[in-house]
Amino acid sequence: MAIAVFDVDGTLLQGDCLLMACRRSRGALGTVLAVLICMPWLIAWQLRLIKTGRCKEKVIAAFRICEAVNQAALNDRQDWLLPMLQRQLRDEAVQRLQWHQKRGDRVLLCSASPRLLLQPLADVLGVELLCTELAKVDGLWQPQLVSANCKGSEKVRCLEAHLGPLKHFTIEAYGDSRGDRELLQAAAIPHYRSFCTEPRPYPAFSLGALLPLIALTLLSYGLLGSWSQGDKLLPLFLRLWPQISVGLLLVLVSYTVRYGRWRLLLAALSLQPPIADDARIWMGSYAFTATPGKSGEAVRSWLLKQNCNIPAPPTLMALAVERLTDGTSVLLILLFNLPLLLRWKLPLVLLCTLGLIAVIGFWLLGWGRWLRSLFWSTANKLLPEKFVSASGDGLIALRQLLRARLLLTATMIGVVAWSLEGLSLWILIKGIGAGGINWNEATIAHTAAGLLGALSLLPGGLGSTEAGTIGLLNLQGVPLAVATPATLLIRLMTLWFATGLGVLCLLWQERRS
Repeated sequence: MAIAVFDVDGTLLQGDCLLMACRRSRGALGTVLAVLICMPWLIAWQLRLIKTGRCKEKVIAAFRICEAVNQAALNDRQDWLLPMLQRQLRDEAVQRLQWHQKRGDRVLLCSASPRLLLQPLADVLGVELLCTELAKVDGLWQPQLVSANCKGSEKVRCLEAHLGPLKHFTIEAYGDSRGDRELLQAAAIPHYRSFCTEPRPYPAFSLGALLPLIALTLLSYGLLGSWSQGDKLLPLFLRLWPQISVGLLLVLVSYTVRYGRWRLLLAALSLQPPIADDARIWMGSYAFTATPGKSGEAVRSWLLKQNCNIPAPPTLMALAVERLTDGTSVLLILLFNLPLLLRWKLPLVLLCTLGLIAVIGFWLLGWGRWLRSLFWSTANKLLPEKFVSASGDGLIALRQLLRARLLLTATMIGVVAWSLEGLSLWILIKGIGAGGINWNEATIAHTAAGLLGALSLLPGGLGSTEAGTIGLLNLQGVPLAVATPATLLIRLMTLWFATGLGVLCLLWQERRS
């Protein structure tokens, strides 16, 4: 049997029916008072201190929505909110719903909004309704949830409870938000923000979250650059175009070298995706490099699975080893320049400890059978049963990757890539006109600050990396008026240049798909 499932808020309706009910239930003064009452709960919800269902109860109570619906029912008025909902119906959504009905499909609405608001609409449309349930005592609605909030995985659970095993049905689902992701993924024919005949699955990634971060970063860079250079900032950038061009070329070479390391790791796993698709996906993952610990780059594994039919666990392990060898590359550069670091009077104990950790890590990861055995058994105990086979594939891949020679080769490739970026920074500093600093010293400032940014777990190391680079350059005698614009430029040429290339590659990938 064919089943058509429609989300309501934002999909069938242009807006949220609970917000419409809030506006309908109170006057202007009552709305202001209700908002003030709800504010602490809304803040706690945004900070993830309380669940969505609890916050929803408080909003319904503050705006007296249950009382308004109960009073309308006592007055035999079923149209308290219905006319407003009908005016907000999307024409294309209603047409698609009626098309399913004419075809003989079973049509359901599945929403996180409560039944007291949606049941009249479902009756008018002639469809079934699955939603968040409120308590009803002596025929009167109460602002208390008696079911889980019907959102995310709960939508799939409600469908299964209502229909039985979903494998017996052909599910065609319509949704528009993160709360519909699991429903769309469970559907045989998903329609994400679409009412066309062709399926449109829930996207693996969204670039929308990058825009506020990019805007905030550019504003901060502009303010910091203006503070250091004043009205000379723009003429300085125009004068540095030759150095910027050479620096960008070196950065491109460094990313080419890093891609060679990625192909080396894949070859160790006997994986050989088409180089054109793989390169586009690899670079596209850098669109999410400005995430805590670069965790967003894991989209690379999903895209490789979707486009090249490569299982995700091995490529996730390759990505983890890529990040690991980035860290060991930085540590190796620092150890190579130990005399320079000692001249800066950095604590010797700290540097020796980092070096010892790196050596022990290589030994354990390369030859420590007991560690791998412990890792395997622990992962199998902690992961859910359905992920055991997948974790096994990943751990088998990890075994193949954690070989001393491979790790050493990948680390040396990382050293070359980081050194090229350090050379770019040195060229910028010389172009601005500061002397007394060599290539090694610029590379140390760049790599050490990058390690500090990674340890901070801030998105892309924003703030901590810039402060670290400026501080280390100033420690070597580079004036703040030089260190600040040079740091901002190298960050634009590395982190944000890679992010921009990644966005272009993802958009190209999405268009091809």
